[in-house]
Amino acid sequence: MDRHDAWVNLDRYKRSAFLRNELKRTLLRSVKRSTVVPYTRRYFAAFQLTNLPKISSSNFSVNRCIVSGRVWSVNKKTRYGRFILRKEISYSNLPGCSRASW
Repeated sequence: MDRHDAWVNLDRYKRSAFLRNELKRTLLRSVKRSTVVPYTRRYFAAFQLTNLPKISSSNFSVNRCIVSGRVWSVNKKTRYGRFILRKEISYSNLPGCSRASW
């Protein structure tokens, strides 16, 4: 496995860790910020937030192309790099996109 595949696999792992802990993190944040909830519960929610893995945060996921693993020039809607996006559009695999011809 070369470095490129290692980065792609690490990015996939980070995204799956984020999806696993997203609901839990959101609920704990809302409990921590609520003023209606008693102080002890808010403190416990803050404690549990610190025990969640750091890699499961949304800030750790990198915007990578899902096919080539490219980091730069990635379209956020399709999650394709510019070269893959151009190829997919030319093959008409993306609905709503067409090649410019004039």
